[in-house]
Amino acid sequence: MPRLFCLLWAVLALAGCVTPVMRNADTMEPQRMLSGSVMDREACTAADKAWAGAGTVWVALDPDWDPQDGTCIRYVLAGLDSAANPIVSVHFHGDVMWQYLDGRSGWFSGYETLTPGTLKAFAIRENQTYGLPYLRVSRPGTYGSSGFHKQRRRQREADILDAALDILKARYRIDRLAVSGQSGGGHVVASLLTRRDDIDCAVITSGVVSVAQRARHHGWDRDITGYRDYFDPIEHVSEILPDPRRRIVVVGDPRDRNTPFFTQQDYAQAVAAAGHEVALIRAEGAGKSFHGLGLTGFKVVQWCVDGVSSTEIQARLPIPPED
Repeated sequence: MPRLFCLLWAVLALAGCVTPVMRNADTMEPQRMLSGSVMDREACTAADKAWAGAGTVWVALDPDWDPQDGTCIRYVLAGLDSAANPIVSVHFHGDVMWQYLDGRSGWFSGYETLTPGTLKAFAIRENQTYGLPYLRVSRPGTYGSSGFHKQRRRQREADILDAALDILKARYRIDRLAVSGQSGGGHVVASLLTRRDDIDCAVITSGVVSVAQRARHHGWDRDITGYRDYFDPIEHVSEILPDPRRRIVVVGDPRDRNTPFFTQQDYAQAVAAAGHEVALIRAEGAGKSFHGLGLTGFKVVQWCVDGVSSTEIQARLPIPPED
């Protein structure tokens, strides 16, 4: 982290404006997720051995400037072959905190109950259910990764996760990827499409793929994170790398009260107009906001990898009732 940014956080903490940032704190703990965590490389290496069936990668975006200016990214895995992995399902979870533009924030219910063991059990279940080697990557500042979840959707989040995927591909001899992301994780997937040409299937569920449109719909003058310098995928569709092997599937519920379906529809139309293979699928989102489609995304990933047509994928999913 740049020294000036560290100093600014320290000043704000002393003034009582923010929760002090902890060094080498475990963001599995909700309070540490809210505050953010700065981790050094030695602590990241030690953490690599702390979770059974999991690991860490150290991502230093500017190693020539400061070797310690990096992020420790945790992941859990299941079903990967020690020799080679032609294709692996990689999942990016949704946001795990709520925020108001006045600075108030908190964690979503359930975050405090999760443990490394439950994350590993979930990975095993997904591998056994869908038959694909599985990697669940913790976004910066969440689920044991260092960093600042309050800075999600800025370009640095995608920079870090893109670099982490390169390291993981080399570590586990992975050839191609089938990536999925729910909500804010869908933003990650859309961002990666502008950077990577090794993705066979990109499944975006309830994705925040048009940040400005979503903000205007809710009456915000910026992203709910408080930042205006977010990476807005719909504004970067022209940068999506061409790849004739890749399928993009955007899944949403027209009743979604969190991330309006029309924003996903506009994104899919823009991607199609740019010449990429993309399908827009309607499905029933879970919860009062009709926003939860993460589990549906795992099904769609399997079907996409198996070559199931977009028409058949839609036929297999219940279409939400009209309002």
